[in-house]
Parts: sequence; structure tokens; C-alpha cells
Amino acid sequence: MSLNQAIVTKHKKMQQAKSTLGFISSLSILLLTACVTPHHPEEAAICNGNNNDNMTQCHFYDRNTPYMRSKNGAKAASFNTARTDSTMGNTWLMHAGQSQQPLHLPQNIRLSVGDRLKIRVLNGEEFSGDVEVNNDGYIYLPYLEPIHAKGLDIAQLTSSIQQYLVDEEFMLKNSVRISITPLKWAPVEITVSGGVFEPGQHQVNKKSDLEIIDDDGDHSGDQAAKRTIASALRASGGVRPDANISAITVFRGQHSFTLDLSGVIHGYPVPKFTLMSGDHIHVPQHDYFDDVLARPSQITAPGIRVFISNLTQPASSNAQSAVDTDATRFPYGTRLLSGAIAANCVGGAQSTNASRYLLLITKNPLTAQVDVVERSMDSLIRHSWETGMNPILMPGDGIACYDSRVTNIREIARSITEVLVPATLLELL
Repeated sequence: MSLNQAIVTKHKKMQQAKSTLGFISSLSILLLTACVTPHHPEEAAICNGNNNDNMTQCHFYDRNTPYMRSKNGAKAASFNTARTDSTMGNTWLMHAGQSQQPLHLPQNIRLSVGDRLKIRVLNGEEFSGDVEVNNDGYIYLPYLEPIHAKGLDIAQLTSSIQQYLVDEEFMLKNSVRISITPLKWAPVEITVSGGVFEPGQHQVNKKSDLEIIDDDGDHSGDQAAKRTIASALRASGGVRPDANISAITVFRGQHSFTLDLSGVIHGYPVPKFTLMSGDHIHVPQHDYFDDVLARPSQITAPGIRVFISNLTQPASSNAQSAVDTDATRFPYGTRLLSGAIAANCVGGAQSTNASRYLLLITKNPLTAQVDVVERSMDSLIRHSWETGMNPILMPGDGIACYDSRVTNIREIARSITEVLVPATLLELL
């Protein structure tokens, strides 16, 4: 091959390489542009084409659309802050034919499986002993038949034991004196339904190993501190912001009790109620999202876990963005802007970072649907006091931060350079 032919051949190869690189560059720009920013489909496709003005059926809320969690689009009603007439809150016994009972008194605590009792019979030590309610609901005392105890209170069990002693002619009726002291209230299984984050079966009043070791037993009784409705609601993940806490119902066999726990939020006294095994708690729900309930309390979640991604400039990784365990745990009631600040989505050079935006992926507890909310960082800061623009974070929410257009163009140019330079070097070789 002559020198001229070699030069022509090399020139043709260089022209083909430039054409190929130009095609790669154009394709890279198109691909990178599509990957850097999320795709925005038409509103009709997102909102199911139902032209619903209140956006209740829409799963995507753009940066200018307020996001209000509700079932029917109605705004949240104002929470009733009026104090109840009773100093103990409202307590009703709903079962027909029953009168209202002082449920907060100790003698009304019903025995459950696993409860331990100290039973002493005056002048009848041979019938005395420390007993535990077994799985069948019975207790065993020396020389006596099994006595049913599950579901009875202390007074009823005392009367039952007294009747056994008299019927068996062990003691005279007027001479029987019985002392029953609770030694330990056992953990109980209860079920919770309605407006809580984790409905289902839960165990309350279970002591840790350390608490058991520290308890030397040198006392005359045991306090059922965690056999309360508040403990049961906390074990169920806490009440949701759509819960109606003024009408919580407890079902026990054929009876039902309705209690007003709104005093937990507003600082008023609340009725006391000790749970027993098998109780079912139902929390009714409103059709609106009540921001007042979205804060730590005895019946709500103390904190939430949020998933954050901040793969943005100037940070090139989650580790450099300080997105770790501590940065994704927030007090219950934290709003979107605070989550964005914790993710380092705010700050940096104003010329390139002020136009950042983020996406909130949240599950609406009222509809059980996943909603996607888009917000501009600049707009979110300006309207941070508006609930619709700065919504409250829910457990398990996701926050994804995206860069500005200036940063996107810079990233595209950097990616193209990383493709062109190696290709050019290879051609020169």
C-alpha cells in the first residue's frame, strides 16, 4: 500500500470515528437528560382521568399543588379542645342492663392467665399458698378443688374461695377470713384495630429481664403499670392522625366500654382502665387528617423512621451527606422541610443549589394509597408554614433530593467528557 493510500484510509477512519463519537454524544445527552430528572407524565394519566379538583384520587402532586391527606377532600375539622364535664373524662358502659362502674378502682382489675397471688386464710394456714392462674384459668389451693379465677376480680375470687371452704365444711361461714394480695400481674395478649399504625395482636405489661432481676419481691403487691390502654396503643405503633380518640371502645366478652382519651393530648385527666387477656380495643377513625395528633404522647408514636436519598452535589454519596441512622430518625410530627434539612438538601451555592427539588413518597393512612409529592426547595422554604405545602412525615416515608438544572448540565458535560476523552486517546494510539 502506498503512502497516499494509507493517509486516505486513516482519514476515512478518523471521519467515521468522529461520526460515531458525535452519535454517542447526542445519545448520551438524551439518555442522561432522561435519567437525571424524573419523567413527568400527563396529569390525566396520573390522576386516573377523573377530573377530581380536590386531587383525592391523584397519586402525584406537583410542586404547586397542596397535599392534604383526606378521604373525601374535606379539610381537617378543628379538633375539639373543649374539656369534658367529668374530671376523669367520659367513661360509658355500653352493655345493656349494666350500670356505670368505677373502672379505675383496684378491685375491678380482672385476673388473667399468669397472674400470681398470695392467698392467706386466717386460722387456716393449710389452705393458704402462693398461686398462679394457669392456662385453663384455674388456681389450686391445698385440699380444695380447682377454683376458676380468670375473669374474676379480687373480691369475686375471695367470695368463691370462701364458698368452697364452707361447702366442704372445712370452716364455718362466719369465721372465714381471706386475704388475697397480687404478687405479679402477668403480660396479657390483646388485639387492637382501627386508627393505629400497626393493628393486630400485641402483648403488654411484659417486663424486661433487667426489671425482673431488679425486682426483689420485697413488697405487698404489684402494679399493673403497663396493662393500660395507652400501653396497648403504643404497642400498636400509636394512634394515627385520623383517629377519634374521644370514643375508643374496649370489648370484653359480652361487654363494651367507651372511653374518652382526648385528655392525653390536651393535658386533662383521663379515665383509667386495666386490661385483661383477650380484650379487644377499637379506635374509630375520622375522614380527615388531624395535625394535633401528630406529636409524641402516651398514645402516639414517639418517633418515626424515614428513608432518605441525597445523591446530589456537592455530596457524591449518602455517607458524605451524613444520611445515616441518626439522620433518618425524627420525632413524630416532623415536617418535610425538617427532613430535607436533615438530608442536606438545603444549602450550598445559591446560584446552583437554590433550584433543587425533592420528592416525598408517602402512604396516606386514610386511603392506604402511595402518594408522590414534588416540592421545590425554594418554594418549600417560602411556604413552610402551610400544611399543604409542608406536610407532616409519616412512618416509612421516603425523601429523594434532586439537583438543579445547572448541576444537571454540568453532570452531563462531565459524563460526555468521560466518554470522549478515552475514545480520542484510543484513536490517537
